Amino acid sequence: MDIAVKQWKQALQYELQGEDYQSLVYTSHEGIPILPFYTAENVKESFGVGVKTQVMIPLFVRDKELTLARISLWKGFSVGDFLLVIQQDTTQAEVLQWLLKEANYIFATSLVDVTAYQNAGATIVQQIAFAIAQITENISALQGRDIAIKVAVGGSLLLEIAKLRAFRRLLSECFPQYNIQLIAEVSNRGLSLQKGDYNRNYVHLAYEGAVLGGVDYLLPKNPLFFKKSHLNIEKENVGVINKLLNNRQSALLNGACAIEALSYEIYKKSSELLEQVMKAGGFTMLLNSNKLQRQIKQKADEEQAIFDKQCDALLAGTTLTFYGRKEWDFYPFSKRQAEKGVIIPLVAKRLWEKIEKQYGQKDDTNSRTSAL
Repeated sequence: MDIAVKQWKQALQYELQGEDYQSLVYTSHEGIPILPFYTAENVKESFGVGVKTQVMIPLFVRDKELTLARISLWKGFSVGDFLLVIQQDTTQAEVLQWLLKEANYIFATSLVDVTAYQNAGATIVQQIAFAIAQITENISALQGRDIAIKVAVGGSLLLEIAKLRAFRRLLSECFPQYNIQLIAEVSNRGLSLQKGDYNRNYVHLAYEGAVLGGVDYLLPKNPLFFKKSHLNIEKENVGVINKLLNNRQSALLNGACAIEALSYEIYKKSSELLEQVMKAGGFTMLLNSNKLQRQIKQKADEEQAIFDKQCDALLAGTTLTFYGRKEWDFYPFSKRQAEKGVIIPLVAKRLWEKIEKQYGQKDDTNSRTSAL
């Protein structure tokens, strides 16, 4: 053992005053131990990521002139990457005929969207394993040698960075002949109706996790509950992302002991779960039998119980202010769906919903301040 490592452990033992060193080891909901500090001894295998993230703007293609005007506007802000969602009354081939050539476009119809897993409460390991199982069974439907994958990123900075690197590593092993492009959006899972800076901080942490994790493109986060001017909000968020990109890039963390150790641990656990999925008949088999949905719900319920317990302990006596019914424009709570169909749907649900309903929505006043 390195002398410096011994000295660190001795210092920790002294500060613990007789308490067990293991008390400092936090085990995540995924069952991944997070150590108080990491050294080269903890790194089993390294995996370098050198992606330079770019901002990508989502555009709903309804009108040719309006779409071209929006593209030109964003190009004026040095943004040249766009995710296009076209209306049903037009086709991708028609849109390609009039799009500006001096930009990069990815059509929503050609990407693999795996954001539902995280938004429904899947663990990091489940997100990776189920996403790759899904891609594996649909690989023949993809055109060309590019795979564009839309992923959700939350506010747990360290784990999200490690997740994205582990995901890219396993993707590169499973699909070595393909060019992988990761498009990240901020997950709704941790967003809240709280007033103040909570959501802003959550979104900014997710942005940083996406950049340091090595996504190719990052989508600015639009308001979830309010009818605000999306263009102004997007401009603000693009500014935040660009400022982040000026001094952050994924290569900075190559060789960082904590990131390398955690991403490898997530990679191994995801590989094991992926193998189990394939042995059980594959993605479609698990989906049609509702086993996949029930596995995710089990972990989501466990995460919710942990979150509720932490809130009870950490927020006791704390005053929080929530937006009331008269203030939000879109219904903020998940809608329970009856399990009548053959296939049970994955239901996106935010962790804060129970607390918001219990304390923040008891009347129709504009807002409510509650002591939890």
